[in-house]
Amino acid sequence: MMPIFSVIPIEMGGKWGVQPCFAVRSVTMSFETQIKNILKARLDGSITAEEEAILQEWLESDPQHRELLELLEASADRLPLLGHLYGYDEERVWRNIRQEVRRRNLRAFVGKTRKYAAVAVLLLLSGAGVWRWVDFRNREEACRAYIEQLTPGIRGAVLTLSSGEHVALEEGGDRTLVEQDGTRIEIAGEELAYHDVTPEAEEIPAWNTVSVPRGREFSLQLSDGTMVWLNSESSLSFPVRFGEGTREVTVTGEAFFDVAKDPDRRFVVHADTVAVAVYGTAFNIAAYADEPSIETTLLRGSVEVTSGRRKVMLEPGQQARVGRSGAIFDVRQVPAEEYAAWTRGVFAFQEEPLSSICRKLSRWYDVEILPSGFDAEQVRYTGEIRRYETFAEMVRLLERTNQIRIDVRDGRILLRIDRDDG
Repeated sequence: MMPIFSVIPIEMGGKWGVQPCFAVRSVTMSFETQIKNILKARLDGSITAEEEAILQEWLESDPQHRELLELLEASADRLPLLGHLYGYDEERVWRNIRQEVRRRNLRAFVGKTRKYAAVAVLLLLSGAGVWRWVDFRNREEACRAYIEQLTPGIRGAVLTLSSGEHVALEEGGDRTLVEQDGTRIEIAGEELAYHDVTPEAEEIPAWNTVSVPRGREFSLQLSDGTMVWLNSESSLSFPVRFGEGTREVTVTGEAFFDVAKDPDRRFVVHADTVAVAVYGTAFNIAAYADEPSIETTLLRGSVEVTSGRRKVMLEPGQQARVGRSGAIFDVRQVPAEEYAAWTRGVFAFQEEPLSSICRKLSRWYDVEILPSGFDAEQVRYTGEIRRYETFAEMVRLLERTNQIRIDVRDGRILLRIDRDDG
């Protein structure tokens, strides 16, 4: 005979836990078995009139019986799983209940609420499986609460002037600044634009830096009209005005450039060991220090990518990858628009390993997210997710893959690949 009261496994939030179904005291084991079968029939809707009469008599015999029935009814959705036992020692549990009831008034121990009734019975059912469930349930609730409070990134950055002064670029911060060389900087909250002046020819232009922390993004217009979008945890250093020669800037992290055309002055982007030279074009460059390579993806126009003694000309739809150690230097055809999708508020993953996805989500939600479980470099995902979703919604979307499970440990979020196919 399969006991109705057992500890059953439940898959919740990426972890296997257990859900206790509680037994209650009666006079003989045969009557206990009868009551259990009647309760099972009550929960699955197959109870007969005769069984209902026996159940009502049993419920009226002790107030605790009704409270425990309410607990079972609250967990009725777990009924199909009751057949999966988790080391349940039925006789020992019943014995523990009898002993405890004889020692003290169970009703006082249970209290007046369903919550405390559940806690009391858990204390009575002192098996290791139940305690694992208590720990799991508390941790799972804390995990969900932690995830719910994580919000997506917003626009914002910090401008560092040539004097070393730091200016917050955020909503409601409208102002106009004048750099040392006379260049006018207009700050309209989350917008930043440089307006060139006509300085003395020998004057050396000042340099500024826009730094975008984790959980932020920003865009600005340089003095030549070039537009730059900066992703989370990125920075751009640039002259507040460009002279007669090459227009040069330096980027860390990820940036998208829509370069103003000027056939007389090349525009050169420096990123670690890579230099990208253009005259007028649109391209994305990703040069995060924690990524294995620097990727330059061309949307339109043409660019020349140089690293050391090697260089290559890109055509629209091509991407150059340069390894930090110099071992990688290749060109491949890619859906280029997808690599700039972040500027349109979209995460676009193209055959991307979970480890890379974790790094992108970490920067945007400003929380440490790590891959766990199956080799995170081998399993790859393709798809699009709106960038401004809450992290809780992001988790729900990821869990729909039926492979990714979520857990929280010490303030860090773990995305675990849980595959049946090994």
